[in-house]
Amino acid sequence: MHVNIPTRPRAGDLVILAVALLLLVELVYAMHWREAGYRARTVLRVAVPGHEWIQGAPARQGRGFEQELLDAYCRDNGLTWKLLETGTWDQAWAMLERGKADVVIALGSVPPAALAKRAVPGPAYARFNPVIIHNDRRFGVRTDCELCDQPILVSTNAALHDALQGRGDELDCTPSAVVGDGLDIVPLLDTLDGNQARFALVDEGRFRLWQPFYHRIRTSRALPESIPYRWYWDGTDQPLARSLEAFWTRMDGSPALADLYDRYFGFLPEESDPFELAHLLRTVGTRLPRYGATIARAAAQSGIDPLLLVAVLYQESRFDPGAVSKTGVRGMMQLTADTARRLGVDRNDPRQSILGGARYLRMLHDALDDPALDDDTRWLFALAAYNQGPGHLNDAVALARRLGGTGASWRELKDAFPKLAWERWYKDAKHGYTRGFEAVAFVESIRYYHYVLRGLVALERPEAQALAAVYDGPEGEAARARLAATPAAPTDASGPDVAAAE
Repeated sequence: MHVNIPTRPRAGDLVILAVALLLLVELVYAMHWREAGYRARTVLRVAVPGHEWIQGAPARQGRGFEQELLDAYCRDNGLTWKLLETGTWDQAWAMLERGKADVVIALGSVPPAALAKRAVPGPAYARFNPVIIHNDRRFGVRTDCELCDQPILVSTNAALHDALQGRGDELDCTPSAVVGDGLDIVPLLDTLDGNQARFALVDEGRFRLWQPFYHRIRTSRALPESIPYRWYWDGTDQPLARSLEAFWTRMDGSPALADLYDRYFGFLPEESDPFELAHLLRTVGTRLPRYGATIARAAAQSGIDPLLLVAVLYQESRFDPGAVSKTGVRGMMQLTADTARRLGVDRNDPRQSILGGARYLRMLHDALDDPALDDDTRWLFALAAYNQGPGHLNDAVALARRLGGTGASWRELKDAFPKLAWERWYKDAKHGYTRGFEAVAFVESIRYYHYVLRGLVALERPEAQALAAVYDGPEGEAARARLAATPAAPTDASGPDVAAAE
């Protein structure tokens, strides 16, 4: 009987076999992805002109709304992202057309007609009206005819220009638009603030962020057309398109997106009150300096952003050491007699009140042990507890969960807290009735004041000079470092890269 005895393969044969298998895999891979139009990637290239929603400007508030969205998409898909900064929207669309960008974050812009088939739109996750603004030294729009008789400054945004032209079609006249090449909202606002023009047309979504720093500029009229904010991506890259469609299917209308929007914009009023802003600036300029060293010390000892502490002081007492509430709380930080006694401070002494109040706020923050709370939300919860007590905060969290939420979102608590003033809801609460609507108003006001104060510092406005007092001395060094470390533009902290557009 003949038996075939296997022999050990030679090393050369193994090398040839391995190379052949490798070539076969590469051929199959290339054929598959060529059919899908896919280009293997590790980096998502994102084109957009400089914009507040990307940069967290003007108050250097977090990483930026769009950066956090990009982080979320890239985490889901094992990518990093690179920002391709362009000067105009036309340049951003041209990069998508030439295949040099994968996504355009179209914050109110629309692609040119030539890109209509290639640029795939995602859902509109925000909409804003174009608004005509004016300096309060001049009249606003009194008659429709003034839209055609007076020059209107417009930034280089086709959607804004089209909205103005559409208004002209209704009026049977041509609005006198002055469109500047690369005219951004800041030089446009500066022009109006200097009383060098009467009208300008801006995107309300951007104007609301800047209005607190231009309190002489008011909204004169809103145009009816809404401008969508959405992403566009290259539809010829099918795997990319599918992944982005899946991401936005999950995100569109989701609690996560609503929470992110609330974090960056939920506290902004529809129209800033110029008298309130003037009073804030005057109070900070005249009353804050005498307590600056104490605020810096309290901020350093408690680990609280000194500007947040300034916002709390303004909300609580307007820096009046003799302030007394109808509920019996008093002093700079409006402490109850029981809280002051437990802290061992004299609440009528302004410096003891500041130090004790900051320490108490930190205690409330540290007592929140829910691991689902991020630090920003934890501070908002602590502020609500400072206003209505930790027991009522716990009731609001429990109610938010009963209503189907997580109990770890300030947006949810903004809905739940006011309900605790109604018997239908507070009868089942452990601590009963509370003025939950006051807690919401308290926290939202502090968020707004904090935003304004941070913006004044970030923009290096003259009004912010008085705020330097809260950073003076060695006690304020850590707080100054925290403020300086907050990025105003994209960084590589979580993988994204930054590049200039070609």
